[in-house]
Amino acid sequence: MKNFKTILAALLLLCCATLSAHDFEVEGIFYNILSEEDRTVEVTYKGSYGGEYSGEYSGNVVIPANVTYEGTTYSVTTIGGRAFFGCTGLTSIEIPNSVTTIREWAFSYCDGITSIEIPNSVTTIREWAFSYCDGITSIEIPNSVTTIGDFAFNYCTSLTSIEIPYSVTTIGERAFSCCTGLTSIEIPNSVTTIRGWAFSYCNGLTSIEIPNSVTTIGNYAFCGCEGLTSIVVAEDNTIYDSREDCNAIIKTATNTLILGCKNTAIPNSVTTIGEGAFEDCTDLTSIEIPNSVTTIGDYAFCFCTDLTSIEIPNSVTTIGYSAFYECTGLTSIEIPNSVTTIGHSAFKYCTSLTSIEIPNSVTTIGDYAFRNCEGLTSVTIGNSVTTIGVDAFYDCTGLTSITSLIPADKLFIPKADAFYNVPTSCTLYVPAGAKETYAATDGWNEFTNIVEIAAEQFELTVSAANYATLYLDFKAEIPEGVEVYTASNVDGNRLMMQQVTGTLPAKTGVIVRAEQGTYTFVESCEAAEAIESNLLRGSVEDEYITPEKNAKYYVLAMKDGVVGMYEDALSGGTFKNNANKAYLQLKPQLGIYDEEVDTEDPGMQLSNSYYFDFGGTTAIDPVVTECEENVYYDLSGRRVENPTRGIYILNGKKILVK
Repeated sequence: MKNFKTILAALLLLCCATLSAHDFEVEGIFYNILSEEDRTVEVTYKGSYGGEYSGEYSGNVVIPANVTYEGTTYSVTTIGGRAFFGCTGLTSIEIPNSVTTIREWAFSYCDGITSIEIPNSVTTIREWAFSYCDGITSIEIPNSVTTIGDFAFNYCTSLTSIEIPYSVTTIGERAFSCCTGLTSIEIPNSVTTIRGWAFSYCNGLTSIEIPNSVTTIGNYAFCGCEGLTSIVVAEDNTIYDSREDCNAIIKTATNTLILGCKNTAIPNSVTTIGEGAFEDCTDLTSIEIPNSVTTIGDYAFCFCTDLTSIEIPNSVTTIGYSAFYECTGLTSIEIPNSVTTIGHSAFKYCTSLTSIEIPNSVTTIGDYAFRNCEGLTSVTIGNSVTTIGVDAFYDCTGLTSITSLIPADKLFIPKADAFYNVPTSCTLYVPAGAKETYAATDGWNEFTNIVEIAAEQFELTVSAANYATLYLDFKAEIPEGVEVYTASNVDGNRLMMQQVTGTLPAKTGVIVRAEQGTYTFVESCEAAEAIESNLLRGSVEDEYITPEKNAKYYVLAMKDGVVGMYEDALSGGTFKNNANKAYLQLKPQLGIYDEEVDTEDPGMQLSNSYYFDFGGTTAIDPVVTECEENVYYDLSGRRVENPTRGIYILNGKKILVK
């Protein structure tokens, strides 16, 4: 710290070496005339700086309210810029009530001062006024001050308490940054603006309360306050809130969380984790990100060194610049297939990560994204990536395998040093038929062992009923002669089907319709958008499903010769879903079903079975419900006493009444 301070001070002294000397001296204090007409002067330094890291003043200094020079009496109204800069021997100073302004750098680096009384006449404390005054333990700001300037008390590391008066409306950028001794601070209800980094790295702060007067909080205002356990925004603040007692500051209009701490519970209404929201929150070990979040902002979890794991929900599309920079404790992270961009330095220096799978949704891997992730042993790069940035995997010295799913016809040259210092013996796995292209392409041809991987395949058997369910963990080409459907909604006891064409997305439950036989689904490199609002679920391995409260579950079955989704085909309670099979899960919701939901038992509003509606009457396969003999039902499953012309279900069969 001292070396940094010495260098900074020397640079400042050098920059100021040509400044003009003082106008006059009286009793060892130097002055510049501000106005002959108003007879005002400022206290200043002796002359041009000569390179010494200390000022001219030492001991106890008493500044008079008035000073006489050559027969003229002047009022001392200002402590001038750099007046006492670097006066390490200064132990105390008395400022008169005539002073209204303390200018920039006025007392910077006055390490010997332990306390200072600012008179009630001062209205402005300018930039850097008391910065790096390591010895100051307390200071009282008078209620005449309206603005605390940028860096005003920056690095006053011994400052343990400070009272901000109700006259202050603005707390400047880094005004109290790195005041590591501060344990508490009260922001008065007069403050409207807290600028960026204002209280950053005040490690001793344990709680923050934002009053209702604050309308602007700059980026990183409380960054690095690792001791924070309580964050509260006044309930009547119209710009910010701490909804649901979340221990965070949320910008109300945009649902952006701008500050969190180790006790934060992110509400389900938050859509963005803002820039630097958890930066340097070193005690944070885990956090749950809700499905409402779409963006993890720049530096969001930067330097969260104790964070060991985090689950990014499938709602997130962007991981920002340095979002997880130097999260050295992070051992694993799953990037969901909703993400399209991994930002610049997003996971740089995440040295404990051992493997990473970049999903097929990602198009851009930013510069330095995984630089110095020396613990990485394997990486999978999705097939939609079009850009691998500068130094993206620089110094990932532990890599033994890289699997690139980028097809040969879409291969590109990575940016400079993308794989710098990755062992050339690292095995590069590439799609079938793409080896020659990779071996001829700069950036990829550095690897000496390029191996083609066979496409995944799955053989599905369709019975004589002409139906099957399917759930795969890879994208697949739909075989010729096969129709594939998701379930988008229900109408009465009809299950509304939506056909999937071209490529079947991974992890998508579907109903398959085809002639009896065996069909091979081959892994596809083509892009396939995730399908929203699909009511079908599934698993790639045998899985025992425990039903959720008020939900009903249905499996494909045939009853009385009719194929449909049946609840009574289940054994009741927990049931087994076989590998690569799909099932139907329904939960009643108002606005989706014809009947209103019975809040006591909403599950009772659902049918016991559903038949498929592929659109058009000729595409409907009938399904038997709990019906009485010789009773007619319409295609919505409603009982009809006197059927007129149309199609009905009678005794489990579809009939046409003319």
